[in-house]
Amino acid sequence: MQQQLTINNAFTTGTRSVSSMDHARIRRDPIEWPNGARVAVTWTVIFELLTGPSTGPSQVYNGSDSKYSIFGGRRGIWRLLDLLDVHQIKGSFPISGYAAEKFPSAVQEIRSRGHEIAGYGYATNRYLDELPPNEEREDILKTLDILERVSGTRPIGWISPDLRPGDRTLEILAEAGIQWNGDFPNDDLPYVVQVNGSPMVIIPYGNQIDDRELYQRHRQLPSTLADNFIDSLDVLYEEGATHPKMLNVSLRAHLFGRANGKMAIDRTIRYAKSLPPPGVWITTRTEIAEWWRQRGYS
Repeated sequence: MQQQLTINNAFTTGTRSVSSMDHARIRRDPIEWPNGARVAVTWTVIFELLTGPSTGPSQVYNGSDSKYSIFGGRRGIWRLLDLLDVHQIKGSFPISGYAAEKFPSAVQEIRSRGHEIAGYGYATNRYLDELPPNEEREDILKTLDILERVSGTRPIGWISPDLRPGDRTLEILAEAGIQWNGDFPNDDLPYVVQVNGSPMVIIPYGNQIDDRELYQRHRQLPSTLADNFIDSLDVLYEEGATHPKMLNVSLRAHLFGRANGKMAIDRTIRYAKSLPPPGVWITTRTEIAEWWRQRGYS
């Protein structure tokens, strides 16, 4: 049964073409994951690049600088790819168009190793909610074109830089054939919104297990990310006995692609694999979206 709530119009920022009620439904009935898994777990690895210089030492430390973020393409993405290979799992890789232009071999390697590629705007410091409508559309389509040209496959998923979609973002994405969006950190499960009459799966982005939030912004040790993951998964695994959930780990190639982040990521993967059957479904965002559509979930 779906319960609907009335919410303030301010909540619909970035979703002008979407009814506010689409984001306010509450799911009470349980869903099912493949093989009866209690929790779907996905590792989202953001490969981004900024176009502008820093304005001070703090921004370099915080990763708000092209000289800092370039580490992702030079070294971080390769370390993370090797780690995922060790554990034989596939991740979701939102990639900025600028990063793909500068590091095409890295993007091609992501694709060749079987991971999924999603759009992440042209550059991280070009926030869609700050762009005029024509530039918002240009930025999105340009990014998708670049990723298709570099990787050989056009993305069907999208996450906006800093989770800041513009007023027309979902409408533009739907027109471009995007099937899922990850801009809304508002649930433990996916849900469907109607974008000008067409369904789009919203796969929530969990920033409680996010290297930028914990390590970059709040100066927590890398181990905090693994601790948060383990605590969250324990709760969701228990709840999943009757009401299955999903959990997302969010990483950036230029942050936890550094040596001090590798052990924390390794801990999250090992712990997820250690839970007894029916355990977790380790998957990608596209596989979640496809499952959601196949089951006819709203």
